[in-house]
Amino acid sequence: MGKALGSSKVTVRFQVTVPEEVRKKMKVKDGDTLVFVEDGKRIYISTEF
Repeated sequence: MGKALGSSKVTVRFQVTVPEEVRKKMKVKDGDTLVFVEDGKRIYISTEF
């Protein structure tokens, strides 16, 4: 299993905040689209398809 880079709580509107360390590593900027990729029992977050 990999290193945990942070955590976020889900709001009542099902929104989450991307932790700062994750934003920096992924180079995520305001307006970027995040993609949720299913791989077996895991779901990964990516910035591209």
